[in-house]
Amino acid sequence: MADQAKSGTNSRIELVDDPNIKRRSFGRTFSPNSLVLLARLVSSSVIAGFLPTVNSTFSVVRCCTLAVREEFHTYIDKLYPWEVCNFNTEIDYGNNETFPSIVRNLAWAKINCSGTQLSSLKQWLIPLSTYISPYIGILLLCPVGDISDHEFTKRKHLDNVLNGLRKPRQGYMSILGDPASATFGALHEVWSDARTLRRLTPENPEKLSWQHQRALWITTLAGDIQFSVQTSWDPNVTAALDASGEPLLRDCSFKNSGKERDTMGIITHQAVDMTLNKDKEPSPAPQPSPVNDASTEVDNINKAIEIMIIARKGFVGGILIPVLLMLAVTAATFYDAYSKRGDKDTGLALAYCVWYSWILVLGVAGNCYASSLNAEVAKRASDKRTWAELPNDHWNHRSAIEGLKSDWRFWFRFCGGQFIGFCCIAFSSACATAIAWTTPTVGLGCRSFNFILYVVFSFVTACMHVLCSWLLVRSKARQQSPDVPKNRNIPFLVARCIYWLLVFVNSLVIVLGTLFHLVGVFRTCWCERLTWSDSTLIELNSKTPQAVDNAGRYWLSTAYIAFGVVWLACLTAIAFRGFIVQKMDNWAEAASGYR
Repeated sequence: MADQAKSGTNSRIELVDDPNIKRRSFGRTFSPNSLVLLARLVSSSVIAGFLPTVNSTFSVVRCCTLAVREEFHTYIDKLYPWEVCNFNTEIDYGNNETFPSIVRNLAWAKINCSGTQLSSLKQWLIPLSTYISPYIGILLLCPVGDISDHEFTKRKHLDNVLNGLRKPRQGYMSILGDPASATFGALHEVWSDARTLRRLTPENPEKLSWQHQRALWITTLAGDIQFSVQTSWDPNVTAALDASGEPLLRDCSFKNSGKERDTMGIITHQAVDMTLNKDKEPSPAPQPSPVNDASTEVDNINKAIEIMIIARKGFVGGILIPVLLMLAVTAATFYDAYSKRGDKDTGLALAYCVWYSWILVLGVAGNCYASSLNAEVAKRASDKRTWAELPNDHWNHRSAIEGLKSDWRFWFRFCGGQFIGFCCIAFSSACATAIAWTTPTVGLGCRSFNFILYVVFSFVTACMHVLCSWLLVRSKARQQSPDVPKNRNIPFLVARCIYWLLVFVNSLVIVLGTLFHLVGVFRTCWCERLTWSDSTLIELNSKTPQAVDNAGRYWLSTAYIAFGVVWLACLTAIAFRGFIVQKMDNWAEAASGYR
C-alpha cells in the first residue's frame, strides 16, 4: 500500500513536469469552478424570470375603507371611515384598543377588491432577515452525503459543470422534498453511532477482534460515504494481519445496523456490522501484494481513524453558534408577535417561523453524529488504506440479500422510522396550520393549505422511499438468481421516477409557498378563505377583537409548544453528541498513549 501511495505521488510529479501542461495553462482562467459558478448564476436568473407576475392593484386598507363608507352611518358617531381601518396611519399595539370587524362576502370582494397587494419593503425584509435567512443557513449546514458523479457527456470539463450544478441542488432538493426520510436518517444516525461506539470500549478490547473494532470505527466515522456489497477489506490489510497473527474475519456478511437515505432514494449502509458467517466455507480472496512490514498497514488504519476523529467538524463553530443565533431571532419573532397581538401579518409570520422548525431538528441532529466530516475528507483519510471495491465478489451475498428482502422485521422498523421522521414534519406543519387557520379570516386559506399540502406530499414521498428501497433489494436479489433474466428491474425504475417527481413537486411546495408569502401573492381576498361560495365572509380589518383574542389563545401558545418540543429534541441530540464525542476522545487518548 505504501508502494502504491509512492507511485501515485510520483505520477502526480510527472504530470506537473509535463511540458504540455504549460501550453494549456490558460485553462486556469476558465476553470471548471468558474464555469460552474457562471452556470449557476445563469440558471438562477432563468428560474427567476419564469416566476409568475401578479396584478398589484389591491390594498387591504383601502378596501376596508371602501366597505366602511358604504355603512358610514354606523361609525359616524365614533370614528371616520379612514380611522376605522387605519388608512395611512400606524396602528398602536401598545394599548388595549380594538377596531370594529369589517366583513364582506366574497362576491363583493371580487367586484371591489380584486388583485393582489404586494409586500412593501418592510413587509418582506423583516421576515427575510428575521427567520427565513437563518433557516436557510441551518439548511446549508445539513450534510447531504456522498453524491456520486454522473457521466453526461464525453467531455470531462462539461461533466464537471453539470455535476457541479446537479449535486448541491439534488442534495437539498431531496431534503426539502423528502423531509421525513432526511429527519429519520439524521436521528437514526445519532442513535446508531451511540450504540456502535458504546461497544468500542478501550478498557475491554478483548470483546471484539482488532479487525472488528476497526471496521466499526471506519463505518461510523465514514458514514457519509456510499458503501456497496462489494466493499471489503483491502488485501494488503488482511495480509498484514495474517503476518501479525491477528484473527481475521474473511467471510462476513454486511448487516445494516444504521441506514440513511441517499440522494437516489435507496438505503445506504451507514453502519456496517461485520459478523462471522459460519454457514459457508471461506471463499478464495484475491492474492494480496507482498507486504514488507505487517505493522505498516495497521499503523495506516489507526492513523486514518485518528485523522477522522481529530479533523471532525467542530460542533461549537459548526452548528451550535448558528443555532444560538437562530434562538435569538426566534425570540425576536416571539416578541414581535406578543407586542403586536391582533396583527394578521405578524401572526402569519409566526406561522411560517413555526413551519420551518423541523429544519432546526435536522440541522442539529445532522451535525451530532460521529461522521460529521466532508465525504471527500473521509475518503482521503481512509480510502485505499482500509477498504477496496473488489471486481469479483468472493462473498456469497445472495443469501444476505434474500434474507433482507424477506426480513419483515427490518422493513417494519424501517417504516416505523419513516413514520417518526414524518411525525416531526407533521407536528411543525400542524402547529403552523393552527396559527394560520385561526388568523382572521378564520378557516382554510392559502397559507394553511400550503402547510397541509406539504404534509401530504411528505407522507407520500416517505412511503415511496420505502417502496423504492424494497424494490431495489428485490431487483438485486432477482439479478443474482441464475433463473431470472437480468433486465427485469422496470418496477424499480418506474417507482424511482415517481419518487423523484414527488420530491421535486414537494420541494416546490415549500419554496414557492415561501416566495408567495414573502412577495405578497397570498395577500388577496380569495386567499383569505379558499371556497367556491360567493357568500363566504372575508375579514378586512386588523386588530379586531377576534384577532386579539386568537393571538393570546392560539398563536402564541401554539408557537410556545412547537418550539418547546423542537428544542427538547435538539437538546436530546446534543446529549447524544456529548456521549459520542467522549467515546471518540477516549479512543484517541488511548491510541496516543499506546504509541
